[in-house]
Amino acid sequence: MKHLYLLAMLILAACGTPPAGEGGEDKAQAILAQGAAEARAGWQKGLSAPPVADTLDAEIACTLQWETWGMAISDGRLVDAVMAALPPEVQVKPAFDAHSRWSEKALDRQDAAGGDPGPTLEAYRRLKPAVEAAFENAFTGKPGALEAYVAKLAACRNP
Repeated sequence: MKHLYLLAMLILAACGTPPAGEGGEDKAQAILAQGAAEARAGWQKGLSAPPVADTLDAEIACTLQWETWGMAISDGRLVDAVMAALPPEVQVKPAFDAHSRWSEKALDRQDAAGGDPGPTLEAYRRLKPAVEAAFENAFTGKPGALEAYVAKLAACRNP
């Protein structure tokens, strides 16, 4: 519970909402519940999204979405209390599985185009800052930001 409280206090501070005396753990629980609800809503919304475009940029964007999410889980930025509240589809194994499938699809495209890694690397470099910014934005407490990021993950669930 202590980790949950600290995480929620960090989120509150990032949102500009300082904790007010007693009841901090209740606020932490409420923030976690709100985030989990946003993530579940985002997943459902993403399931009904149109198919991902059959382009190198779309493949790299999906690769980066899952890579950023998976790395945040594995390096501890998404703590256990947060992950336990999120849908099973966005846990560490599904995240790395999706990342692998999208990476393979992008590499297959590269091979079909003669094997030149230039376009793939250029797309990766160009798209990575925006994906990382969207991930960071998802955890600022801005309403709908986490939902939007998880919706992108759901839209990118299968290549």
